[in-house]
Amino acid sequence: MAPAPKFVASALRRTDASGQIARQLRTAISEGVWQPGERLPTEVQLAETFEVARATAREALKLLAATGIVESVRGSAGGTYVTSPSANQVAGQLSDSLRLWYRSGDVSVREVDEARRILEGQCIALAAERRDEEDLEAIRVPLEASRDASLDWPAWLDLDTEFHTAITRASGNRILELSMTSVHMMRPATNSVFVRYLDRARVVEQHTEILEGIEAKDAGMAEAAFDRHIAYLDQTRVRALADRRVQDVRLRDLSS
Repeated sequence: MAPAPKFVASALRRTDASGQIARQLRTAISEGVWQPGERLPTEVQLAETFEVARATAREALKLLAATGIVESVRGSAGGTYVTSPSANQVAGQLSDSLRLWYRSGDVSVREVDEARRILEGQCIALAAERRDEEDLEAIRVPLEASRDASLDWPAWLDLDTEFHTAITRASGNRILELSMTSVHMMRPATNSVFVRYLDRARVVEQHTEILEGIEAKDAGMAEAAFDRHIAYLDQTRVRALADRRVQDVRLRDLSS
């Protein structure tokens, strides 16, 4: 095994010294200078390394801890230690960053649709191969609940997202799950374009066909059902955006 790289501090600019130190430490952690479970240099050591006041070093560690990649431990073995974030923590951080990017950037509805078609199609194929009974139950529960015609649109759309998220999780691939998180985050906004045009009963029927393919461990059957579902959503969105091209619709212009 190759030795871990050594941390080499870069000179600081005049402003935001604590932020610069936190960013340098974060980069070093991502490059393997410190592994999960290892302790970072102390406030005193960092202050000496960067030639700053101890209070500045302390603030840098607080900024780093706020990202969730390190944690402070008290006691005789106290200090700041590198953590191993859970998938939920990573997804939460990704969610916050991507929401800001979507809202301030130039991402179109077409781009979200393309990403979903590619990523979720692969998730469905993998789910058909790998699902277990627990996965099937997690997919089935929101599907059955969504049959309730008395549900208002927000509640029904929450179940829709829960259904698709459960399929993503059943793929058994955490990288795909994180990628799909970014797509699912914007679905409330993209759904707002055409939600009142949807035939809910038809969507539930399509969801049922997807589940049946996954349950039968027939990837081809599940993917074909998903393709029909996406085609229906595309047709519905075209009707809703009859006076606009989908590639021209930006997420920042949509309500969430």
